[in-house]
Amino acid sequence: IRLSLVGSEMCIRDRYLLKLEFLKINNYRPFIVMMILYLILLPVSLLVAKSLPEELAAIFSTKEFYTFPNVWRYLGYIGNWLGFFFLGFMGLLSVTMEFSNKTLRQNIITGLSRKEYFFAKLIFITAISLIGTFYYFLSGTLIGLFHANPYYMDVYTQGLMFYISSYFLMSFAYMSLGLFFGMLVRRTGFAVFTFLAYSVFLERVIRGIHMYYIESRTALFYPVNAMSDLTIIPFPNIANTVISEMDFNPFLTSGEAIITVTIYTLIFLFVVYR
Repeated sequence: IRLSLVGSEMCIRDRYLLKLEFLKINNYRPFIVMMILYLILLPVSLLVAKSLPEELAAIFSTKEFYTFPNVWRYLGYIGNWLGFFFLGFMGLLSVTMEFSNKTLRQNIITGLSRKEYFFAKLIFITAISLIGTFYYFLSGTLIGLFHANPYYMDVYTQGLMFYISSYFLMSFAYMSLGLFFGMLVRRTGFAVFTFLAYSVFLERVIRGIHMYYIESRTALFYPVNAMSDLTIIPFPNIANTVISEMDFNPFLTSGEAIITVTIYTLIFLFVVYR
């Protein structure tokens, strides 16, 4: 009975913390805009391939984009790019707005412990990641069912759990990275600049130097690169061409990407907690 009471109290507390986080973003326009754009662009970015010229459509076999199980790969690949930008920024903004609006200080004054504040953020990014993953599943299912001819349940579920779990880890990792930069820098404008500067430019430069001097696959095990490799590139011909031209495989395996991203995510969250 005592364990049951403790469990129910924790559940009530978690719901309270999550509700508190959603109340904070309820009228925060940048966050709302990011969420809406993400929800619109995820399916639209895949469907826009229908408007490609016939020559390009033939090269990329766009008809395969929309059928099971290929839709999970293509939609996941698009979702990775969108996740980096939108989910990463959402994680960042969820922290920087606290410093701008003084809500972090107010939470502590009104009785929220620092540990509870951290767990509120953790629960929040988990909830957003779950919502994003469910939307990926829903979008892929609807697109696949609409284009399936014929429809087979075994094809629909082929690799589904792997793609869903990878997509959730990708979403959670990008939000954790945004949370890390938001807590580290704290000012919204500078935090956004730092996040983009590292992810788009600095890490690539470091990887290039690493590869030049060490010439090892260890250059692939950097956080943003590992997160991008969570979703397998859906164009095998292009990937094989890149590998043959470079005489080197520049992509992590699924197992390597999952383990690497999990370790980095734990490190980011640990630093945020400290």
